[in-house]
Amino acid sequence: MDVQGVAGAVLGEVFQRWKGSGMTTTGLSTNGGSGQLQCGCCGRMRPARRLTELQSTAGVYICSGCALWAARRTTRLPDLRRAVRRIGHEAVGLLTTKRHGTFRSAIPVLPSADLERTTSFWRRVGFEVVGRHDDYLVTHAGGVELHFTVDAEPPGGPAERTPGQAFVHVQNALALWKRLRSADVPGLGPVEELAHGLTEFVVTDPDGNRIRFGSPTETE
Repeated sequence: MDVQGVAGAVLGEVFQRWKGSGMTTTGLSTNGGSGQLQCGCCGRMRPARRLTELQSTAGVYICSGCALWAARRTTRLPDLRRAVRRIGHEAVGLLTTKRHGTFRSAIPVLPSADLERTTSFWRRVGFEVVGRHDDYLVTHAGGVELHFTVDAEPPGGPAERTPGQAFVHVQNALALWKRLRSADVPGLGPVEELAHGLTEFVVTDPDGNRIRFGSPTETE
């Protein structure tokens, strides 16, 4: 099945289930196992009971947040093509990974002038050190990794060092933002509900690296 075919099958079935069965944010519970499955839309690992397998696309599962996100997008014609493209792309990516096992994950490698300072900063956000090799640091939080490296100083000095960026999918961006705000984590930007259906905020570390955290915007 090509990209357009998978996109149509995924979005069409999600929308029909949403219209016909009164789906809510807790309604996707057809898988009763206790293991973890990957959502074919956002890519997050979620408890199996929180996802449902698409009958028209065997082996692809979608979580409740993404199902509602897709359904909302279908009611806004300017966004329909973008919603179909995103869901189809992610679904095909999941099927390809299961079939060939080629691509597993992408990990940003970010610059750091002081790995001890970097460790202290990101620990407050929730990342713990799982590896340290000379000038290289590996941090981990809930299946997500951020790597940091101390590069040679640029000819023009530290001011010319280029910060990095990354996007991290989280379960609930608003809840995480509130927790970080209550802990007075520095570099925490405002939280926003964006037009493309995600709630996002940015954390900027002492080296200027900007990590954007986001999740599907929850409906009341």
